Amino acid sequence: MTDNSLAGPMSMVKIDGAKIKLLRERQGLTQLYLATAVEVTTDTISRWENRRYPSIKRDNGMKLAEALNVQLEDLLEEEPVEEHSPETLPSDQTLTVKHQDTPKSILAKNWPLVILSGTLFCVVMAFIWYFFHSSTSGSFTAQRIVPAHCIDDQPFPVIIKVTGTPDTATALIIRETFPDNGTIHATSPIVTAGGLKNNQIKWLKKIEGKALFAYVISVSGKEAENVNFNGTAAISHDSETPINGDNTISIGQHHWADTDKDNVISDDEILTVYDQYSEITDIDLNIDLIEEIWLGSEYLWDTATATFRIID
Repeated sequence: MTDNSLAGPMSMVKIDGAKIKLLRERQGLTQLYLATAVEVTTDTISRWENRRYPSIKRDNGMKLAEALNVQLEDLLEEEPVEEHSPETLPSDQTLTVKHQDTPKSILAKNWPLVILSGTLFCVVMAFIWYFFHSSTSGSFTAQRIVPAHCIDDQPFPVIIKVTGTPDTATALIIRETFPDNGTIHATSPIVTAGGLKNNQIKWLKKIEGKALFAYVISVSGKEAENVNFNGTAAISHDSETPINGDNTISIGQHHWADTDKDNVISDDEILTVYDQYSEITDIDLNIDLIEEIWLGSEYLWDTATATFRIID
């Protein structure tokens, strides 16, 4: 690869915008994802792809290559190859003129290659159709799971399940807005710096097919007060969708796993907890407490001490 570095006070490289756009689209990445990875704006990514900025800082080029999973050299503009005209051919080269075949003779000689090329073309077109059709088929969904009730200032889990994304690595953005009276205790995956502020959790992650996001939160309020959640998920500007499923929780006097609020965690209820939350292994859901309540015959919430009193 020819070195396309530009000399000067700042190290620059000449990039091929068409290559960048092709690599990004093949991997199902958005301009927003690249902009976040390189720490520039989406307008800058657009200008790079449209060759309005043919030269960029080498540091930005390295970040861009890393985000696209290629080497920097793969993004550089190819140097044109000089061709010799007849007048400049070296003297020791002999120009031989061959008999020119007719179109019919060319076709007769190369008909197997023609058939093979046509077959390969059909296969490639079918693959392209399948890739773009599956990426935009409308099956992309995000669903939130929130317990029906909780206790004032006591933590409970929230899950967001994402399904229907392409089976290849795809960039996903989730924006989850939690109540003003809520406190976040843990997130899974851990959000990046700046991803938790203004009552909003932001995740940016590459996924394949499906993914699971979760967080532990507590809310403060009066008994019987309802608090709301909302959010969006997107794998491109055209695929942003609201997070469906549960969006309300009521404050009361019963543990969040006690779905029927009878002061007992039954076999069915603890099995539901394990079914829904067993995949979350990197945040504490206080499963030990749930098991203790399940092993007891009854429990009561003690408001004065803010603890559960378990009756054997």
